Amino acid sequence: MASPARQRILDAALGLIRERGIGRVTTKEIALAADAAEGSLFKNFGDKMGLLTEVLSYELPEVRAWRALAPPGQGDLVTALVLFMERATDYYAAALPIVAGSIADRELLRRHQELNRDRRSGPQLALEESAGYLRGWQQSGQLDRAADPYAMAVALCGGALMCAYIEQFRGAEQVRDGREGFIHSLIGCVAGPYITKGALLTRVPPQADARRARIHQRAPLRRAVRDQEN
Repeated sequence: MASPARQRILDAALGLIRERGIGRVTTKEIALAADAAEGSLFKNFGDKMGLLTEVLSYELPEVRAWRALAPPGQGDLVTALVLFMERATDYYAAALPIVAGSIADRELLRRHQELNRDRRSGPQLALEESAGYLRGWQQSGQLDRAADPYAMAVALCGGALMCAYIEQFRGAEQVRDGREGFIHSLIGCVAGPYITKGALLTRVPPQADARRARIHQRAPLRRAVRDQEN
């Protein structure tokens, strides 16, 4: 467990970086925001680069929210995937400005890569955890066993990342049909064909009814094609 001073420094650094960018904060400013001595920062992290490397591996609140989804099988699959995509997009929107700074700094990127190797961490874990989540929906009977959970996770996480990227660099209005429409369209293409006959369908706001109906309409078509192939 992180010491109080170390935790305050990490929290302060993350807050300043999210507000101003990774290249525009100083150790003095971080220490001041953390109500800690600048020497405490160097004691805990060695140097500014060491601190920034730790911040890049810090678990953002958005990723904790993403992981806090209800277990597979509770409720209906479409509602769960919409929430999954919303939280994934929120996470990538929060992470992009932080990660972009590391890519621009070769030494920081090298240290971050080393840390990921040592801790066996990195962006691939989001795909693996997402695939496990989708596998749980297969086991619940709401997602057809013909679906490839890992490929589906790549498509959904990739879509969330792209949506966040557009929102960050061009504005939310440049996402076709807005974030909600984008999410429903992607789920319809990626998961719609694999939603089983037994999948539940809960009530949703009227404006989402048509989108959800299109998602569920894809499932019978996929089953019909598969039945013909067999």
